[in-house]
Amino acid sequence: MTQAEFNTLWLPLNANLYRVAYYILENEADARDAVQDLYLKLWNSRDGLDDISNPLSYAIRLLKNQCIDRIRRSKVRHTEDLDGIESPDTGPADGGLGAREDLERVGKYIDQLPEKQRQLLKMRVFEELEYEEIARRTGLTQVNIRVTITLARKTLRQKMEAGL
Repeated sequence: MTQAEFNTLWLPLNANLYRVAYYILENEADARDAVQDLYLKLWNSRDGLDDISNPLSYAIRLLKNQCIDRIRRSKVRHTEDLDGIESPDTGPADGGLGAREDLERVGKYIDQLPEKQRQLLKMRVFEELEYEEIARRTGLTQVNIRVTITLARKTLRQKMEAGL
């Protein structure tokens, strides 16, 4: 499947998919992220999408499963977060040194990102620009921007977890 075919067939489903994700997740940002992750998955498997007879049904089924996985992961994270809570007097004596080191590491990881990812991530996170404004400034589509930012965040998350 070519990019033009993908854009013609799958991208118009965006509004419907967002509504489904929002209905399940009840959060705008999570819904946008879920739809974005779905588009990444679809794009990565675009060679096998030619045989899909009903793209909307297929996409909704994938999206529903993704949303359920997100909810499950979220519940696991919340219980893990509660397990790690310490009382104020048993915390580390460095008083936030770990947080400062983490921030420095994230800054280094951001600097290692490809130029396009770094630029878009900074516009979205540090300048707090909306996707529409980023699209206007860069000339990229909003879908392309979301995909790129999602990839950048995924890369940062993996590097933080690996402690690279």
